Parts: sequence; C-alpha cells; structure tokens
Amino acid sequence: MERDSKKCKEEIQQQQPQQRVSAALSDENLSRIFELIESPQDRAAVSLVCRQWRRVDGNTRKNITIANMYAVAPTALTSRFKQLECINLKGKPRAAEYDLLVHDWGGYAEPWLKELTRAYERLKTLQLRRLEVRDADLQLLASAPFNASLQVLHLHKCSGFTTRGLIPLCRSCRSLKVLSLEESDVIDEGGEWLHALAQHNSVIESLDFAVLGLDSVSVQDLALLAGRCKSLVSLKVSDIDMSELDGVWSKVPFLKELGTGSCNDLGDEKKGMAVSINLPQHLTSLSGLWAMLDVGLQMVQPVAANLKKLDLKFTLLSRRGHCELLSHCFALEDLQVLNVLGDEGLKVLGKTCKELRRLRVEDDDAGYISHSGVVAIAQGCAKLRYLALYVCDITNAALAMVGQGCLHLTDCRIVLGERVKNFADLPLDDGVKLLLKGCVNLTRFCLYLRQGALTDQGLAYIGEYGHNLKWLLLGTTGESDMGLASLAYGCQQLERLEVRDCPFGEAGFATAVVAISSLKYLWVQGHHRVSETGVQLLALSRPYFHIEVYPGAQGQPGQLLAYYALTEPRTDGPPGMKVLVSNPHNHQQDILPCIL
Repeated sequence: MERDSKKCKEEIQQQQPQQRVSAALSDENLSRIFELIESPQDRAAVSLVCRQWRRVDGNTRKNITIANMYAVAPTALTSRFKQLECINLKGKPRAAEYDLLVHDWGGYAEPWLKELTRAYERLKTLQLRRLEVRDADLQLLASAPFNASLQVLHLHKCSGFTTRGLIPLCRSCRSLKVLSLEESDVIDEGGEWLHALAQHNSVIESLDFAVLGLDSVSVQDLALLAGRCKSLVSLKVSDIDMSELDGVWSKVPFLKELGTGSCNDLGDEKKGMAVSINLPQHLTSLSGLWAMLDVGLQMVQPVAANLKKLDLKFTLLSRRGHCELLSHCFALEDLQVLNVLGDEGLKVLGKTCKELRRLRVEDDDAGYISHSGVVAIAQGCAKLRYLALYVCDITNAALAMVGQGCLHLTDCRIVLGERVKNFADLPLDDGVKLLLKGCVNLTRFCLYLRQGALTDQGLAYIGEYGHNLKWLLLGTTGESDMGLASLAYGCQQLERLEVRDCPFGEAGFATAVVAISSLKYLWVQGHHRVSETGVQLLALSRPYFHIEVYPGAQGQPGQLLAYYALTEPRTDGPPGMKVLVSNPHNHQQDILPCIL
C-alpha cells in the first residue's frame, strides 16, 4: 500500500506542471477578458496577479487617470501602457481652485505633453485639469502625431495660455468633437481661434468657452460654426451679449446643452424685457445666463420643464426669482446655484424637484441658508447622490435628517460660514454621526466648519462610521492629535486626506498616515505646530512616499503635501520648498497601479 501510495503521489506531481500549463490562458484570451473589465480599480487589481496579467493589461489598457502628475514619471507611463486612447491628467491640488497654493507652485504640462506626443499616435481623448499650460504646449499638441485622431480636448481649470495659442490647435485638430476650456484662466488675445475652428472643423459636437472676459470673438464666426457643424449638441459661450446670439440659436434648433451669453441687455423689472429671445426648445441643460435679472425669467420658463441640468451661479436672480423658476423645473437632476435662493428656495426645490441627483449651493454675501432649508432638501430630494452646501446655520437635527432622507448620497460637502456668531447647537458631533450612519454609501465627505463645531469625539465618529470613505476634507475641525488618530484608525479605505486650519501637529499627521495603510495623498494647509525643517514628519516616511513642506509667506501659515511617487523628487517646486523622501532610488514598476 505504501508503494502504491508513493507511486500515485509521484504521478500526480508529474502531471501538475502539465495541468498548469494547459490551464494557462493565452495573451489573446486574456486581452478579451480584460476588455470586459470596466472599473479602473478592478483593472489595476488584476494587473498585480502575475507578470503575464500585468503585461497584457499594459498592452490593452485604453483609458487611464493620473490623479497626481508628480506620482509617476511620464516615461514610466508610456513604457508600460502602449495603446492608450484616453488620458486624464490632474496637476495641482484642489486648493488651487481657492487660491490657497503658494506662488509658483508648479504643475507644468510641458514634460507630460512632450512624452505623450512622442509615444502615442492614436490618442483620442486628452483631459488636463489644474495644469499650467503654455501656448507652446498647445502648439505641441497641434503638431502631434495624434492630431488627426484627437477627438476630445478638455482644459479644465488650467492657466497660462492665451487664445492665440489655440489657433494652431483649431487649424490642425480637425477631428475634434469636444473642445472645452471649462473654468480655465485664459488670456484673451483676440477671437481668431474661433474663426480657425469654424473654417477647419465640421464635426464639433461640444464647444465650451464660457470663460469670463473671453469675449473677443465674432458672432459671425460662431454662426458659421453652428451652420457647418450639424452634430453640435452642446454650446457654452462667454459673456457675449445675448441680443447678438439669437441668430446662432436658429442654426442649432436641436441643441441639448446651452451656456448663454450676457443678459445685461435684456432689460429691467420696471421696463420689462427689451429684447425677445427664443431659446432652443429641446434644451435639457442650461447655464451661463450672465447677470440675468428676474426679467429674464420669461425667456427661460418656456424650456424649464424639460431641463435636467441648470446652473444659476452667474445670475442676479432674487430669492423670489429663484423660487419662481425652480417651481417649473419638474425634471431637474443637477442644480448649481448661489445661496441667494435661501431656505425658501430650498423648500421649493424639495417640493418640486423630486428627480434631483446633484445639488451644489455656493456662497454669496447676500445669501443665507439655515437648518430649515437643509431639512427641506433631505425630506424632499431622496434621490440625491451629491450634496454640497454653504450654510450660515446648521443643527445636529438637520444633519441627522440628511442621513435619514438621502440614503443614496456618495458625496457630501458641508461648509459653515462665519456670518452667524453664536450657535445654540454646537458641537455637531451627533449630527455627523447620524449622517454617516444613514449614508452608508458615502465615499467623499467634506466638513469645513468653525472652531468648536466638531470635537475630537466627532472625529472619532467619522472613523467609526466612515468605513467606505475614500476622500475626506477637514476644515477648522477637531481639538487635538488624539482626534485625528481616532479618525485614522477607523477610516481604513481612505486614499486622499485634505486638512485646512485644523489644530493638528506634525506628530498627529505622522500617526494618521502610518495608521491609514490605504492613504496615497495628504494635503495640509495651515498646520500651526510645524517645525522649520518638518523633522517630525519623518515618522510618516515610508517607501515611495514623498513629503513636500512649503514655508509660510505674507502671513500665511505653512503647507505640506505628501504622496506616493515612483519618481525622483520634483525640481519645479516653489522657492523654499523642502522635500523629504524615503527610498527615492528604489522604484518598483510593479506598484504603478497602486500609485495611479
């Protein structure tokens, strides 16, 4: 029996390698399987299984997002991924959107664009966000091998370029279907770029140059473009007088998304509407409406019932005007507005807009939103996925109502203003706890409050109930490093942490980073207990983790940025920046998916 058993075991051992070989999938079969994996996170995970899977993933990946341009070298990306068609590149931290970065921070697009134009010939989509883009960079794109295949170009919140730099791009990239300058800081040096686009492009589907001050364009060129491009479904323009644009709309009667020009010339409430303008009747998205007063409502109301997306940030509507317009928006799913609409406007929204998925209410000096408006939204808009509110007053009960009524929320942002000096319902610890207990799908959470509004206990509640959080912003919250540590030990899926004006020290941040094994990115603005060298931050140093410390300037407190990276420390940082890096020369390309 022992001899038979031994012989059987030997036969099995001989057969196992053959079985493994026969069971292995070919690269071709693997590539077909990988094509069915749509989630970037899943795609990154399978690439870590073995060398073959990593190779096949690199040869077949079409889309990629680089959340931090300094986390990986451009050459490392192009050498790994050979067939990319869509690249989304992000530069400066989000703080750049609020002018919180130190001067000359960096974020230059040139090194990346040089490598991308060298490596790829069939790139179809390029999205750049918060980058410094020069005219020379746009010229580089215009002469790139993929200029004939490029279909989508987004320059989102970028800066450093002029309208003159767009001219060669508009002449050469004749396959562009989408060109967007959304919220970019563009220097106006004439409208020849639009003339070039109108002459050389007949396939554009979406054009967005809704940038304040970008008005040196010819309406005749815009009309020519609208007449040639029969597939145009989305058009967003700068603050050009609406009276000049009426002829453009007539050429695109089936327009779905419209960003209008300036409404200054429409008239006033006493004299009424001086110019009769008929908007395209098939609109589902409306924005712009620069400086529109209540008198302009008679222009918008005929299309209001069909609108799914509405942006009122640049209007001058009164509270009454907001209420009147929103009472007609029964199909609305996405709304951006100023807090001028007040609690009354939010109550109308809660009663009328039952399909609302996204709501963003930004600050205006004349506006005021309190807990009663928040409760109205929580009770009336059960389908909300995204909620961003700038409030002047809030209570624990209102936050609890959000947790009870908005069960589908994945992104919640609450900013508490300073207009009201004395609150009766602080701290907001219990409200935050109940919000998180109800909104179990929440992955992005922002709390920008005031001193005393959230204690260490509140931070502990975030750690206890924020299990699924991947991005967290804390502003003027907490009391000590102990609160930050309590949060860190609970949020074990957190990837990005942003902290502004909180009473945490270097030791507290080091403890938090060590405790959160999933953390890839830490941004801190206004840390008060900081040493000149940042020596205590060395405690959070780990392989591939770069730490950049920026000195304070002009009365501003210091800042720091820590992130995973496979590159050497950057050399384009602001003056005075100190870099602390662990194992800077021992880079492993196998962890590239984890960095991205």
